[in-house]
Amino acid sequence: MVIDDDKGLSLAQRRSRRVDVPMPRCYRQYEDVLPQPPPSVSFSHTALPPDPNPPENPTHVSTGTHTSFRGPPFHMAKNAFRLVRQFFSSTPPSHNPEEAVTLQDISSVPAVAPAEADTPCAPHNLTFRPYPNWSSFELSNWYWNGGMQKSHRDFKELIDIVGDSHFDPDDVRSMPWDRINSTLGTSHDDEEENEWEDEDAGWRKTEVTIEVPFSRTTAQLGSRPYVAANLYHRPLISVIWEKLLNAQDDELFHYEPYELCWNAPHLPHEVHIHSELYASPAYMHAHRELQESPGEPGCNLPRVVVALMFWSDATHLTTFGNARLWLVYMYFGNESKYRRCKPSCHLGNHVAYFQKLPDSFKDFASTYTHGKGASRKCAAHCHRELFQAQWKVLLDDEFLEAYEHGIVILCCDGVEHRFYPQIFTYSADYPEK
Repeated sequence: MVIDDDKGLSLAQRRSRRVDVPMPRCYRQYEDVLPQPPPSVSFSHTALPPDPNPPENPTHVSTGTHTSFRGPPFHMAKNAFRLVRQFFSSTPPSHNPEEAVTLQDISSVPAVAPAEADTPCAPHNLTFRPYPNWSSFELSNWYWNGGMQKSHRDFKELIDIVGDSHFDPDDVRSMPWDRINSTLGTSHDDEEENEWEDEDAGWRKTEVTIEVPFSRTTAQLGSRPYVAANLYHRPLISVIWEKLLNAQDDELFHYEPYELCWNAPHLPHEVHIHSELYASPAYMHAHRELQESPGEPGCNLPRVVVALMFWSDATHLTTFGNARLWLVYMYFGNESKYRRCKPSCHLGNHVAYFQKLPDSFKDFASTYTHGKGASRKCAAHCHRELFQAQWKVLLDDEFLEAYEHGIVILCCDGVEHRFYPQIFTYSADYPEK
């Protein structure tokens, strides 16, 4: 007789009936293989056999002052996973960011040296401003961050603090706690009158004005200007300059797109791999259009597409209340997604604080509508107008000039390039909704 041990138990308590099925044999060789970048350009040019059907007459395409060679595409050698990179020119790129990529760049596992991990901490050599020492900081941290109602767990944490070998009762016995607690509520920026708004910090404050329409039933027909908000922002071109002049970031910045293919022996043709933005069809199309377009008069510099990726959303500032900020970040699609998703790389460039219509807008509309205020459709229209007006400030004349004619920057490879910014993605919730 078979006894069911799971009888009478809940579904969550019953044993799993699933049987572990091993992966197919052809994939087991890659089970413990770490990610591997493509081989270096220096030796991969002769790694692949030449094209069996090369074009008889390679063509030269004239694009104003810039001439691009259209011949057999340059292939790189296959890596351990049989991945091949194919460029759009017959020569290898002057700058190969893949050569500088390490395992820490594409992994989130922290690299901690054994000696560093075993080194005991020395809290007395650190600063804990506004607290003068480690003992007072730990005791205050337990008080403020341990919750309003202390539990038995909080009591055990307090015992661990006072029982620590670094804890000194003399450091907390005559501490001016009231003065220190009042210091926690002040900000250094309050004393310096918003020092971060200075031009040297890169931030600007621009007044945003919209036109508010009023219908025939209002006191005054037509539209009226309304100063809706002060937009705090950084010029996008200055952020691009800062990025490309940083040698550490520029070293991993992709100037040319490539097509990543999987050369599988059991398939009749190569399979295109969708991975990075600089290897996407959209970026390839933008790069091809740029190379085939007329260049700047008298300029033969290599031209590069700067892929901009924007992200914005509202962020609550406090646990209670409705205080929030609408942050806008800008990323570069020329960098790997594995680095963009790592906060430690600091690749999210903060470029603006979007604003919404203030409460004073209701009073402004009431003066022209006999106290009725703006209608629901009018308020939605004004929200959209404010949103578009703020983007118009970001996409200023300097950005439009660079969008059309590019900006010349000396890069880490020692070659000057002309960079053309283009917007590829925008991930956001719309403030007017």
